[in-house]
Amino acid sequence: MNNYNVIIFDLDGTLSNSKEGITKSVQYALSKFGIEEPDLDKLEHFIGPPLVDELMKSYDFTREQALEGVEFYRERYKPIGIYETEIYPGTEEMLEMLKGNGKYIALATSKPLPMAEEVLKYLKIYSYFDKVMGAELKGPRQSKVDVLEALFDEMPDSITKKQCIMIGDTCFDIDGANTVGIDSIGVDYGFGDKDEMLAHGAKAIAYSATELCNMLLK
Repeated sequence: MNNYNVIIFDLDGTLSNSKEGITKSVQYALSKFGIEEPDLDKLEHFIGPPLVDELMKSYDFTREQALEGVEFYRERYKPIGIYETEIYPGTEEMLEMLKGNGKYIALATSKPLPMAEEVLKYLKIYSYFDKVMGAELKGPRQSKVDVLEALFDEMPDSITKKQCIMIGDTCFDIDGANTVGIDSIGVDYGFGDKDEMLAHGAKAIAYSATELCNMLLK
């Protein structure tokens, strides 16, 4: 897979284990609506998709309620939850190897861009990225497809989609890649299901950052 010169990473569940920060912040937001969920494992499905969509889907919120829920979520996430994350083993070494081999490294996440940049800086891996793209805090750019399209708009014109591959841990990443016309690899150490990712068209599954690095440099 060394023919891919542009490596586009998801963030949560792909580069970092952000379960604690995200699920505790969702738990906090739900409590504002009188919904108590003590089991954080049951809130893992909020990691990956846009929060508004998942609140509407999982709790039958109206769009207005979901938007209010996002504001409650950010009340806890921005000062506390954003730092309740840790980098997956081997990830920094992988990024260093990819960079050393001349790869263009980008980020495409449904997390709002300012928060994504803060996480990368907190994890001390921001400098490896040539381009970082995330969702808008209040604008229309929210889905993985929206983010990927915005990323392509801002990358150099010399980059073609055949050079690009998306790395993610859920079907949202794989489906987003399919929609914009690029290949994808799933990682098994995040929050998605490997069989679902393969069924949705992932070219391969990596079981560690080290294995992923080897795949991308073969």
